[in-house]
Amino acid sequence: MPSTELTFTIKLPIKAIWSFMSDRHEVGCLFPGCKGVKILNDLDSIWTVKMSFGPFTRTMEMKTHTTEFKEFEKLAWTATGDHITSSGFVSLKKISDDETEVTYRVEGNATGPLSALGDIVVAEKLRELAKKFTRNIKDQLEWRIEAQKEEPKG
Repeated sequence: MPSTELTFTIKLPIKAIWSFMSDRHEVGCLFPGCKGVKILNDLDSIWTVKMSFGPFTRTMEMKTHTTEFKEFEKLAWTATGDHITSSGFVSLKKISDDETEVTYRVEGNATGPLSALGDIVVAEKLRELAKKFTRNIKDQLEWRIEAQKEEPKG
């Protein structure tokens, strides 16, 4: 199954990043093509995502299930949708009181009629989505850092 992994650091305490990353609505809106996240319960949600594979574009529902939830440390999940299966995790590592390392890993596999896309196409799409998603997350967290600096003291 093709996979990709990206690591970056943010100058925020691990608690602030955990609070953001564990909020599926907050994070979901940053996933490329995400049109909405419906929370079903503590472990399950449905993400509506518009995906393009070459000349084909479709909107699909991805049923996600949280498989691991270690506070301030790691979130892992599985997701299944229209001929696509995926799994992944986000792990956090405290570098200092004010800096955290974030690792994002995702695996994906096309099934059914989409399996003809092959691992090469799926791998390339995963890399593209992971780069955009982690960039969106980092930008959002950095925006929060700047907003905190600009808040009036008093």
